[in-house]
Amino acid sequence: MLMMIGRRLLLGASVVLAVGNAHATPIDDCNQSADAALQIEGCTRLLRLDPFGPNAALAYGLRGEAYKDKGDLDRAIVDFNSAITIDPESFNIYVNRGIAHRENGELDLALADFNKAIEINGQFAEPFINRCVVYEDKGQYDLAIADCASAITLSPNEAVAYNDRGVAYDKKGDLDNALADYTAAIKIDPNSRDAYANRAVLYDHKGDRERAIADYRAALARNPKPEDAHDIEDALKRLGATP
Repeated sequence: MLMMIGRRLLLGASVVLAVGNAHATPIDDCNQSADAALQIEGCTRLLRLDPFGPNAALAYGLRGEAYKDKGDLDRAIVDFNSAITIDPESFNIYVNRGIAHRENGELDLALADFNKAIEINGQFAEPFINRCVVYEDKGQYDLAIADCASAITLSPNEAVAYNDRGVAYDKKGDLDNALADYTAAIKIDPNSRDAYANRAVLYDHKGDRERAIADYRAALARNPKPEDAHDIEDALKRLGATP
């Protein structure tokens, strides 16, 4: 059976390194994110050239994001640690390190980072959404619901916050509120494949076959990960429907 899907928000660096000329430089390569290997190489060269310069914290942060994108969470965390040592009030780095800790299964460390990000600046939705997901992982659904509600207050058009609050309601057994949140997420972002998939599972559990089929198909049409696509196709077959 397809599992409910929660999503966190990854914060990119809010600033980029200043580029000195039109030719490719370590700064250019470190700034770009399309090629993670090239970004790692560029940030590494930049740090070797100027390890204590004004852009060092940002370079460590960007390289950490690239390592995280490649799935090398341990190296990502080491780089985020270095960035925070240089700039201990970096809101973005705490959020991104928290995400890496969460993906590494280190939930208490993730919570500590999201708490610190909120302490630095509690006016952005991202750390609340990410902390909501960690509370879901820990089975603390009321705290998860409260954090996603805070995120929605700060950013009312954040579809991810509605989806993740829906997951928390769903896991708590509050299906009516879960359904309302998944529907709200889809209304805000009609391409929210996770909300379609989660609403499909909910309809499936409620025995609403036609609506479940429609939502499974909508989720499948939005290019889910291969493992999720396989689960959706299995669910459709079980319901006697074709993708």
